[in-house]
Amino acid sequence: MPAIVFSAVALLALLMSAPIFLAILAATVVGFEVFAPPIPSMVLPQRMIDGVNRFALVAIPLFIFAADIISRGQIGKRLVVLTESMTGHITGGVAIATAGACAIFGAMSGIGPAAVVSIGPIVFPSLVRQGYSRGFAVGLILSASTLAMLVPPSVAMILYAIETNNSVGAMFLAGLTTGAVFTLVLGVYSYVYARVRDIGKSPKASWRDRMIALRRAGWALGLPVIVLGSIYTGAATPTEAAAFACVYAMFVETLIYRQLRIRDLPKISAASAQTIAILLILIAAGTVMTYFMTLMQYPVKISQAIGGFAPETLLAMINFAFLIAGMFIDPNSAIIVMAPLIYQSAMAVGIDPIHLGAVVVVNVSIGMITPPFGLNLFIGMTTFRLGYGEAVKGVLPFVGLMILVLLLVTYIPAISLFLL
Repeated sequence: MPAIVFSAVALLALLMSAPIFLAILAATVVGFEVFAPPIPSMVLPQRMIDGVNRFALVAIPLFIFAADIISRGQIGKRLVVLTESMTGHITGGVAIATAGACAIFGAMSGIGPAAVVSIGPIVFPSLVRQGYSRGFAVGLILSASTLAMLVPPSVAMILYAIETNNSVGAMFLAGLTTGAVFTLVLGVYSYVYARVRDIGKSPKASWRDRMIALRRAGWALGLPVIVLGSIYTGAATPTEAAAFACVYAMFVETLIYRQLRIRDLPKISAASAQTIAILLILIAAGTVMTYFMTLMQYPVKISQAIGGFAPETLLAMINFAFLIAGMFIDPNSAIIVMAPLIYQSAMAVGIDPIHLGAVVVVNVSIGMITPPFGLNLFIGMTTFRLGYGEAVKGVLPFVGLMILVLLLVTYIPAISLFLL
């Protein structure tokens, strides 16, 4: 009964167009008033403050700010030029370069939509001129942009680690191999697509041109190398690495590439602050919801209810639940709301927590391009001036590819645990 009332209140609030955090808070407050044991009135505000008063959370706003700086600068363009110079002459080379550029860009930004608005406008015309259909081009860009959610410094990976009390560094290692598999799948599909449709190739770049492209992109490539290197060598925590990423991005874009001016930074920081505020208040609301569910022993009851399932069956159920959720809510909300609920059940049947995290993040990445409300769909429609139907038709084959990757990651744990 409490679960039914909680879900009904949250659903009613969402149908009334309330923000997700208000829907969560409304359902939680009603749940406390009706079902939970009496608690002091200050407990809920204290829990909300405790939810965002965690040192590891500082990394998220810093990486978001760094991503906003990068997405407005020259870094994306120089990465595209570099990758096209290396692969443009092979079958499917421009498409492969797009996937590679998005993967490298993701290793700098950690946020999927950033690659759409930064890499997308550069490669979309090139793909269409090369002979790829508009649908293929938009599907490739929107799906490849989700690599930012898999490869470190993925904000989704950080959020899962915080919500489940796991190592951010371990999640980053899982993301490296998972992202590599997804990039490989996109590359193979691009090659087959181009070969079947007899799409032309770009002229082969000379080694001199490649060296020039590499030199021009050198400062850009330094960011993921230094940030990830500092984390894995133990020279810096993820939070310290995030702070360095902000300073490095500002230095490169304002003083080296000179795409941005110092006076542009306050405007960029204001835009970042809006995104950060939305995420933090969502985390605060999710913390209160988790507290309510813990008092009502929901995680324990769920573990008991599905304790007889095999790990493979439970993973299939988790995939189904996250895929459905991803159609309607954003990835951060899905992780905050659902990860605490399924975590104990997964641990009870022996699923590795880092493997589970990789599965969860791949699921929410698929949600970014899944109709009806995939966030990247709407960003792509605006960026490339496409209708909703054309965008959906373009991404559907790539949704299938991402589900293939999900199945591989789900049932071959070594993919995500290889580097641990």
